[in-house]
Amino acid sequence: MTSAEVKGGHWFVVDGLALPRAVGGHPGLDFVNTLAGWAEAEPSDYLKTYDHLAVWASVSGLLEADAAAALRRRAASRKAEGDAILKDAKRFRADLRALVLDPADSRALRRVNGVVSRAATRAELVPGPGPAPRWSVGGGLERPLLAVAWTASELLTQEDLSAVGACPGDGCGWVFLDPRGRRRWCSMQWCGNRSKVRAHAERHRA
Repeated sequence: MTSAEVKGGHWFVVDGLALPRAVGGHPGLDFVNTLAGWAEAEPSDYLKTYDHLAVWASVSGLLEADAAAALRRRAASRKAEGDAILKDAKRFRADLRALVLDPADSRALRRVNGVVSRAATRAELVPGPGPAPRWSVGGGLERPLLAVAWTASELLTQEDLSAVGACPGDGCGWVFLDPRGRRRWCSMQWCGNRSKVRAHAERHRA
């Protein structure tokens, strides 16, 4: 896998695939942020193919680079299965966003729990790159999704979900941990500055 090359504010490129930058403070939230413009009729979706899903999981630390490469090769010859898993991942992403923003959403909880349960049945401790073991959720094409579900379960049970904020920027809606309650934007450099420029222009037009 080639090294990541930063291309712009919100995104960078790995192996020719555009992926969103991590701003959520947790991999589960960064997975939600693989789509921007949640309130838009035509949002920007970074999970365009199974390759995007596998590479995103790798650069997010949920999957080893060699495992991601092997899964991509396997998915190339099992396109229908890869496409189905990608569809499931996008559904899980929407349900996870709904749940972190409203933990009382029973429908989202039920759907998220269905995927988390699949991950739990396959989870096992395996030797890690260092002295400590790490979790693994198996080696099938569903592995990137199950790895996301496993880390999402940690997000949902170990983090204060009342500290999750959503960026109000146009075409954004990215979520992030905000334990101090002082953060408004996904990034002041991106959405925050755009808002300031827009407000400045409107004042001058008035």
